[in-house]
Amino acid sequence: MPSPLQKYFAQRVKNLFNHLHDFDVSAEEGALHDLRVELKKLRAVIKFLQQVYSKQKLKKPAHLLRTIFQQAGEIREYQLLQQWLRKYHLKVLEERYFPAERLHEMNADFRKQAPAFKNDLKEIIELSGRFVAHTNGILAEQYFADLHAQLQEKTSADLPSREWHDLRKLIKQWMYALNWVVPEEVGAKESVLAYFNKLQEQIGQWHDLEMVKEAFSQKQIYLSQDMEVQKDFALAWEKLTHSLKYRERQVVEMLAAQQVVS
Repeated sequence: MPSPLQKYFAQRVKNLFNHLHDFDVSAEEGALHDLRVELKKLRAVIKFLQQVYSKQKLKKPAHLLRTIFQQAGEIREYQLLQQWLRKYHLKVLEERYFPAERLHEMNADFRKQAPAFKNDLKEIIELSGRFVAHTNGILAEQYFADLHAQLQEKTSADLPSREWHDLRKLIKQWMYALNWVVPEEVGAKESVLAYFNKLQEQIGQWHDLEMVKEAFSQKQIYLSQDMEVQKDFALAWEKLTHSLKYRERQVVEMLAAQQVVS
């Protein structure tokens, strides 16, 4: 009988090819988001396997998967940036610095590579699947317990904002690993799961804004002498600063509430 990890891995394989095909056909934002989620879940499995066996044995599948994920991530970040600019009607900044044409180019380039990505995914699945098939379920439960202990330790401390994104990655890894253990363990962690899921969502919203801030910095928009750009940038910075403070406060409050979580 397949272990929870084997079932989880098999579902990832099915979903990955479906979502890659959907994006290749439609180039829709939702299809790319779904693809990235599946890539994250598969990366989580490989990261676990690297703890059980050795990083060297899984070096190639990890590298291939990271390459696909990074390219999909660049498109996703650009999509989020454009959404934020359009939300506040910052047309000048969008047209001068973050044009829609660039997103079309990125999508087209990704779709051109779809056949190569499919071959890479097949190799990733073949190489990592061998380890999944021979991994004892007890090891997955031990790994899950270790992740949970790490989460409890990190969220019990006064965590600086520079460590929030890494905390979110740890939460995601823990949430994915929850699918690899026995159902009884899942039921016992329902209230904790609700807390950590909400926390990682709050950190994600904060990190999206940090990404917008970084994009502005890289383009050095603040140096522009164009009056239209200055006007848009002043409004953008006001909205960004206000939103960041709000999101930061939400994360801080959630971290402060950790002691009520069992």
